[in-house]
Amino acid sequence: MGSSLSIAIAGATGAIGQELIQVLDRVPWRPAELLLAASPRTTVPSLEFGDERLSVEDAEHLDLAAADAVLLAVPPAVAKELGERALAEGILTIDLSGAFAEDSDVPTIVPWVNPEQIAAVGARQVVAVPSAVALMLASALGPLARAGLRGQIHATVLLPASDRGKGGIEELSQQVVSLFNAGTPPRRIFPQGLAFDVLPAVGAIQDDGWTSRERTIATQTQEMVGRAFQVHLSLLQVPVFSGIGADVHLRLDRRVLPDLVGKLLSDGGVRLIESAEARSMPRLRKVEGEPFVHAARVRAVGSTGQELQLWLGMDNLRATATCAVSLTAALLRDRLRAPSH
Repeated sequence: MGSSLSIAIAGATGAIGQELIQVLDRVPWRPAELLLAASPRTTVPSLEFGDERLSVEDAEHLDLAAADAVLLAVPPAVAKELGERALAEGILTIDLSGAFAEDSDVPTIVPWVNPEQIAAVGARQVVAVPSAVALMLASALGPLARAGLRGQIHATVLLPASDRGKGGIEELSQQVVSLFNAGTPPRRIFPQGLAFDVLPAVGAIQDDGWTSRERTIATQTQEMVGRAFQVHLSLLQVPVFSGIGADVHLRLDRRVLPDLVGKLLSDGGVRLIESAEARSMPRLRKVEGEPFVHAARVRAVGSTGQELQLWLGMDNLRATATCAVSLTAALLRDRLRAPSH
């Protein structure tokens, strides 16, 4: 099975780029051609795509003429230049970098949260994939909003080292090894260190006490769920390699039993863990490799019946890659051909 599509990935050697390759290798419409590109500074000359080994090209000189779509998983400045070049040639552009997220004519879409926005994609043919945190929160709030619930959430979100890409993973690993051996740990990506510690803020704290990233994620999430929920969150960096988790406090506009909230989440595509055993909980390592949002410990808070607490867990890399690939398929559906034999 497969398709005749040609897909380009800019940032193929990074953490999210390699996840994109894995997801594309498993989809029913597996592309016939994959064009891989990365920064000229990369030391990785080639990558595996199924049984093939594909060369990694210089992103600055990537020939996009034959591509049906380009997935941008590079730093925003590089993504903007490459994306504009792709759009000038009429090539579908899926932005995972955030470079186009602020453009008023670029929708941010998660196919299972706000699919109606797919039909609204204009002639410019560029779509933004939300941050992993917004993807997770919107995936949980979407089913509640569709059921007519309204309210607000307060979430404490735990971010892994992979939130900073492949470099973040490598630096955390090096910090652990260095500290165990009484050495001086590298602190380029995490200047205050991360190994054996928790950072209570991610990004610069503004005068009002919030970070710009917290504000951006809140706005992004609210827009995807039709502003049915006000979103407030705190981002913490924790010393794990991958996977994000969130302790979420829901305040709803009416009395709702936890069992009903659990059913709405489950029916909406969230993997609900109903077992009370600690080993069954969707801890960060346990959700690795899963594209779904997991929920557990849905419980009432107080006596009004309008407040609930729950835990969310998600593999940030796999879920983001799955969202991007799903968007690509939805927007190229008219070009997908019957599988060749």
